[in-house]
Amino acid sequence: MSGETRHTIGDLARRTGLSVKTIRYYADSGIVPPTGRSPAGYRLFDAEAVARLELVRTLRDLGVDLAAIRRVVNHEVPLHDVTAAHAEALAVQIRVLRLRQAVLTVAARRGSGPAEVDELVWTACPRTRV
Repeated sequence: MSGETRHTIGDLARRTGLSVKTIRYYADSGIVPPTGRSPAGYRLFDAEAVARLELVRTLRDLGVDLAAIRRVVNHEVPLHDVTAAHAEALAVQIRVLRLRQAVLTVAARRGSGPAEVDELVWTACPRTRV
């Protein structure tokens, strides 16, 4: 090793707040591969691997799936494409949740029975009916 600081999985766990098991999974699946091994056989990670792990942690915290993260860290797709797609997906989910909230609020205020709730859903969300 060329004097560059190398971190064990335990060091990374303390530094990132991720569990050793999670880091080991990311290493085994190639998302954050180790950059070497200690004489005792422990996986070692350099500063680039640490930064990669921090990106993975941040994206997971934001709800990005591992398949998309893998494509980002493997430089198969730009980070901004993945974040834009996930932001749009969240926008759609938020719109759906607001609509559901509105239907439930109206039903609660009216003291609606099952038939009226069904009618409210039908009126508000005609495409969801089968």
